[in-house]
Amino acid sequence: MDQMDRCAYCGAVLGTQDRNCPNCGAPNPHYLPDPAVAYPGTEPNRPRTVSELQAYCASRGMPLERMRFFIGVDYRRPRAFGIYRDGSDFVVYKNKADGSRAIRYRGPDEAFAVGELYDKLMAEHAQRARLRMTRFSYTPSARGGPIVTRGASGFLRDLFLRFRFPVLFLIVLLLASNITGRIHHRNDGYYRAGDDLYYRYGSSWFADTLTEGWYEVADFPYSDYQAYYQGDAYHAEWGGASFTDSQIWDELTGSDSDGGSFDYNGWDSGDTDWDSDW
Repeated sequence: MDQMDRCAYCGAVLGTQDRNCPNCGAPNPHYLPDPAVAYPGTEPNRPRTVSELQAYCASRGMPLERMRFFIGVDYRRPRAFGIYRDGSDFVVYKNKADGSRAIRYRGPDEAFAVGELYDKLMAEHAQRARLRMTRFSYTPSARGGPIVTRGASGFLRDLFLRFRFPVLFLIVLLLASNITGRIHHRNDGYYRAGDDLYYRYGSSWFADTLTEGWYEVADFPYSDYQAYYQGDAYHAEWGGASFTDSQIWDELTGSDSDGGSFDYNGWDSGDTDWDSDW
């Protein structure tokens, strides 16, 4: 084993092929993976550089800020995944909900660093796709037999009787989804705290401090936020700018550029574990 450093947490000897400390599990900042092992079965279009990852996401219309991924940016606010270059090293990080940072990888291997963030991006994407996909199947009862057609009215009646439960289930599911969405966004709108303007969208808060423009914040500064509600339509006398004219709003309410095959509206709905290291 090529011994080159010691773990900053427990002092154990680390080798370049140790991704994590063998003693305490802390990440090894000098990890240099073997390309033959690190990238087995690499898909043809898998990004291997930061610029390729940026182009990959742009070609698919991914609203990265809304998705909480920051490529090529040392983003410092809570709840974010990202990658950026620091001298000769590439840093892959996660900012937790409390604002602390966990380093996933820091080292000179750009392809490996990009792969780490790409895999996380795809995993987050797949997780939300699974959560939002309605799956159900219907197997006719053996006793039901084939649909017997007795004219148009008889056919429609038999069709309804055969598939009434899946149809009713789908209707109930759609109604429940609509009600859940309305409840989730029942407090949407503008709020003011001193000279600062805030907007609540679902469970997320955004602030316009008159100097930085709109950006996401961890929470409203006061627990009784309802007392600071201004309304759901912007008024110029509040100062600042309209949230619904911002790029963040476009990302919140936008969809994929391939025709809307994936809906990003509910991306930041609490599916990510922001308290873990990765």
